[in-house]
Amino acid sequence: MTWTVTYEIARYKPGEPPRTDTFKVEIEPHRTVLDGIEMIWAYQDRTLTFRHACHHASCGSCAFVVNGVEVLPCIVEIQSVVENGGTLRCEPLYSFPVVSDLVVDMGPFFEKMRMMEMPIITPTGPLPQQPADDYNRFENCIECGMCMSACPVVATDPNYLGPAPLAAAHRIIQRPDIPEETKQRIWELVDSDNGLWRCHVAMECTAVCPSDVDPGGKIMDLRRLATANRIRKLLGLKPKLPVGVEDA
Repeated sequence: MTWTVTYEIARYKPGEPPRTDTFKVEIEPHRTVLDGIEMIWAYQDRTLTFRHACHHASCGSCAFVVNGVEVLPCIVEIQSVVENGGTLRCEPLYSFPVVSDLVVDMGPFFEKMRMMEMPIITPTGPLPQQPADDYNRFENCIECGMCMSACPVVATDPNYLGPAPLAAAHRIIQRPDIPEETKQRIWELVDSDNGLWRCHVAMECTAVCPSDVDPGGKIMDLRRLATANRIRKLLGLKPKLPVGVEDA
């Protein structure tokens, strides 16, 4: 059984005005949104630009917006987002410079992650005071940028660090192998007007995260730590910075 699905795809090429192109696709409903995009590229328009690699939610490269919601189209079945005869509106991630069609410039985002000095690591076990079933939670971040696209503050303030970098900072300040001076430098970026205090607690970042990193929850933990340290300062006590959030 195949469905007829309409793809409305935002198009942009340098030097040309933005436009929306419409494509009809005959496709099985259990196939993914990305499968349909690839069919359009293969059989209807070879100029369509998009990213893809792993096809199983490991690399994060294919992320874009479908019907107003950030998704990894490689794992989203068509039948889960549209009915037979329905329309899929595909747009590039919000708040990123558009390079071409569904491809955005991830450079500014990666630079913010670099500022947090978040390496790609696979820990051998949980950190102190961290639940054993949670120790690899942030390592599941695939740097897809979906949380940045969904965040309303990122949309209005390019200087805001954003959910993924702040979640990275949450992870880094708890690592015992990170030098204290590095943690302190990162904390000064985090506890600032462009850091955790710009978050409006919309929690859209956590809602769209495909890897259960929960960046919104991590930001709230950082706020708890920052608040505790400000109270210590008022009481004339030395701030415990940077430390594991559970010790705040």
